[in-house]
Amino acid sequence: MIKTATLWPTLFRLEKQLLSPYDANQHYPRLVADYTASCCRLAAQLAQANNLLLQEWCLRQGLFNLAKAAMFHKGEVLIYRCCLDQLYRPMLALNQLYQQQRHGQQQQLALQASLNQIFYCQE
Repeated sequence: MIKTATLWPTLFRLEKQLLSPYDANQHYPRLVADYTASCCRLAAQLAQANNLLLQEWCLRQGLFNLAKAAMFHKGEVLIYRCCLDQLYRPMLALNQLYQQQRHGQQQQLALQASLNQIFYCQE
């Protein structure tokens, strides 16, 4: 198993690439898939370490960065679609996390409202 300490730099490197201006040499489907997988892998390891607050932060960061990247690269259909296609992974993990919490339903509704702001206010 990869140690959590090695996943942080990978996640931040992929995040920086994802939110950078369009690069024709970048393979975006792979970048988006790697970013999402790193985010979920790190969140799973944080859950095993019983660090639920950091797990939630990691998943929210991944979800919102994918949404922001989709809107940032809206003119590039391939990147836009890749980001939207991967939104489900951190969203499902967050929904599962919130179902286990006392005020989880309120957190889910707030999360959906925040996502709506990103998608509808930047159009």
